[in-house]
Amino acid sequence: MPDVLAVLDAIPVAQVPAAIARLTTRLLTPPDPADELLDVADVARLLKVTKKFCYAHSAELGALRLSRRKLRFSRKTVTRYLERRKAQ
Repeated sequence: MPDVLAVLDAIPVAQVPAAIARLTTRLLTPPDPADELLDVADVARLLKVTKKFCYAHSAELGALRLSRRKLRFSRKTVTRYLERRKAQ
């Protein structure tokens, strides 16, 4: 990944106001609630399965490992998984 500050320094002076406006908009826009991170209990409830199932299928469900003992799941990824399963 390039040095972010070096990338900012490379912005031509005439484009700095537009860059500031874009970054400000990005900061002030609330995150998409459909992409929130869910814990194992939330996913189990959503899919109507056990927590054990969620752990066993964590790769399929797009789990993100925050630490050795913590998994989180993107709501969008879990929703796509659920839609695929319903289509079968």
